[in-house]
Amino acid sequence: DYSLGGRAALTKPKPDYICNEEGKVVVQVWVNRSGKVMRAEPGARGTTNTAACLLDKAKEAALKTKWQGDVKAEELQVGTIIYRFKQN
Repeated sequence: DYSLGGRAALTKPKPDYICNEEGKVVVQVWVNRSGKVMRAEPGARGTTNTAACLLDKAKEAALKTKWQGDVKAEELQVGTIIYRFKQN
């Protein structure tokens, strides 16, 4: 799930799943007006597994996400990305 005040995620890279863990990781993201993620902090409220491996992979994917630009947005707009990790 991608949420940023009505702006759409244009590029949604999937996290590398190399962990022996399952769960949901909520990543808080700070996005500039051009749509670039400037900062990402995994483990936000709603996260169900805080295994370092999942948090690291979720953060890597979040930092690579590209959002719709918005010249009228705040300088850094805060949103969230939710990743669900499941073992096969």
